[in-house]
Amino acid sequence: MSDPSAGAAFEALLDHRGRDLLLLVDDNLRIVRAGTEAAELTGRPRVTLPGMSLIAAFGSGPLDAVARRCASSREPQTGEAELGEPAPRTYVIDAIPLAGGGMVLALRDVSAQRRAERARRDLLANVSHELRTPLTSVRLLAESIASGSIEDGPTVRDFASQIERETDRLATLVDELLDLGRIESGETRLALEEVDPAAVVATLVERIRPMADRRDITVGMLPEPATPARAMADAARLEQALLNLAHNAVKFSRPGGEVRIGWSVTDSRVRFSVADDGIGVPLAHQARIFERFYKVDRSRARAEADDVGPDSPSAGLGLAIVRHIAEAHGGSAGASSVEGVGSTFWIEVQRA
Repeated sequence: MSDPSAGAAFEALLDHRGRDLLLLVDDNLRIVRAGTEAAELTGRPRVTLPGMSLIAAFGSGPLDAVARRCASSREPQTGEAELGEPAPRTYVIDAIPLAGGGMVLALRDVSAQRRAERARRDLLANVSHELRTPLTSVRLLAESIASGSIEDGPTVRDFASQIERETDRLATLVDELLDLGRIESGETRLALEEVDPAAVVATLVERIRPMADRRDITVGMLPEPATPARAMADAARLEQALLNLAHNAVKFSRPGGEVRIGWSVTDSRVRFSVADDGIGVPLAHQARIFERFYKVDRSRARAEADDVGPDSPSAGLGLAIVRHIAEAHGGSAGASSVEGVGSTFWIEVQRA
């Protein structure tokens, strides 16, 4: 077969480091030339690859199958394969036969694109699921009222109240989706300014106290740190995120419980924390609670359903919004929890 690898341009392409990479393979599906990045995908030294079969080097049946079809048909072939360990990435493979024999395999990394496609599919599935339940409830309640079969005034009013709650849930879902979309896309611009952490905590305590009083839950402030500090934050967005955490703390606390809100400081960051002695989060779920639409279990769902306040509807987007707000500040969000004992959720932002 002819040897295009002799050309300086082909050598440069072989050694290209980026999303795309090339392999030169003979008709027996043995590697003739491979660049450094291709060698890294195999986890082998580059000098060991020439003469090695594709299947032995990459351990990928789909990659081998694309090359085999190209070798037998002498026509360009396309496929897709997961390559690399321990975290495989998705590559689109183009196998192009060469006039003198052999072929060039062009591998294009489409991992980010595939993740985005999966995220869109998951989003549509989750939104459909979240919409179906309240819409079904509204339809059934409205049909019952419209049929005239219910003449009892209190029952009609109860049905109307249920319809109102379900429409509130739909409105909350739409608002949260729009808000999350704006934050994720970067459309939301933060108005960063120096804020007083103590004032932020005091305001939060006052805002959450009416909801806590309705559920017989005490809200208190943790002792302030000895070192004074200011936080660099968008005050409105920070308050939105902390209010979400405080709502959850109250919602999932038992009557007679306590929610504690405070702040602390490190060399470069200010941490705001919301702690409760509620039902807690099982360890198996803690790594995923900041994902969109993620809900922990039925016990928390029941606790949420027991809250008849206007903020009770939830589609599992609140903590995702908290995380994105924290990250938009150049900070982070996290949690520690013991099931049956309580949880502490926190947000860190840059120190001014």
